[in-house]
Order: sequence, then structure tokens, then C-alpha cells
Amino acid sequence: MGIVGNMHKAHPFADRWNHNTRWYPRIGEIVSGHQVVLDVGCGDGTLAGHLASLGHQVIGVDRDSTILPPDAPNTHFMLGDAVSLPFENDSFDAVTVVMMLHHTHQELALVEMRRVLKPGGVMVICGTARDRAPSEMLRSLADVPENLISRVGTTAWEPGTVKLDATQSWRQTRATIFEMLPGARWERIPGWRYLAVWQRPDTDQRC
Repeated sequence: MGIVGNMHKAHPFADRWNHNTRWYPRIGEIVSGHQVVLDVGCGDGTLAGHLASLGHQVIGVDRDSTILPPDAPNTHFMLGDAVSLPFENDSFDAVTVVMMLHHTHQELALVEMRRVLKPGGVMVICGTARDRAPSEMLRSLADVPENLISRVGTTAWEPGTVKLDATQSWRQTRATIFEMLPGARWERIPGWRYLAVWQRPDTDQRC
């Protein structure tokens, strides 16, 4: 994955470390080569700013007007709801979603994000789920010592965004991703998170 505990000095978010910022460089790698990015549930714009620093043009949308930052170079922020995005079909080269999907109607949000993604575009989802099965609980327990190690040499930071607990299990969340985004890749990653990546086929016909 390219992000391990002894690499904090090179990590751009070592001074703003949490379970999300830890994975922003990985997300940046995945969307590399996709110029215009939509960040859904952008919050305070930290990920959007990071992607802009890598050369992307980024639009961030969030339904919480109190947290939206002002525009900055290569970034524009606006009110928007994941289940009713104010954009035309096939508008973006990439769509990113971090810890937002469990805040909304997941199926409707995925339909909307898929709609605005161009053929050949990539969608990256970083999220969480709820432990239901014993195997899920055991996997989450394994994140405890890993989390302690990963924080060494970093400065903890949390933005003032709204946080909600997930209700769907890991199994249910994965099934939803696979159903709505056929061919997606899904993996558990450290920090009680999952990472899903889907590329819209170049020949995909709009439903």
C-alpha cells in the first residue's frame, strides 16, 4: 500500500494525522492522470486541497454549509447532496468519497456518482462499516495495535465535521458496492476503513 509506520516523515499529513488523512496520498495515486475531480462530502476541503496540490482541478460538494471552505487555487466548493448532484452526466474524470457514504442513502448516492463520472473515469471510496459477524469483530481488533504503531511520530488532528456511526455491516457494505459498481475492487485497510475503487468502462451505456 506504500504507507507504513516508518514512513511518517515523508507523509504529507504527518502533522494532521487521522484515519482518513492517512489514506489521502493513496487516493491521490489512484486518481493520478484524471484531471477533473469531484470530491463528494468534501467537508472542510482537506482532501480537495491535497488533490489540487497534485495538479487536479477539484470541485468539492457538501450539504453542510457551515463547514465548506472558501475557494482556493484549482478548487471550488459548493453546496450539494450526494443523492442529487447538481451536475450533468459524464462531467468528471474522477470522483472521490471519504467517510460520507454511510451518512446517506448509499444506493442512491452511488447511482448519482456513477452518473456524473465520465466513461473511463475512476471512483474511489474510503469508508467504514459496523462490526456484526465475529470475523468482522476480530478483524477490527487487529486494527487496535496497528493504529497505535501508525500514530508514532504523528500529530493527531480532527476537523470539525459531523461524524456518524455506520449501520451496515462490512459484508453488507461490500455487497452494496459490488451490486452498484460491477467489477469494483474492495479491500479492508487499517484504521477501521475500507477502500473501494471502480473504473467506469469506456463502453458503458448510460442507463
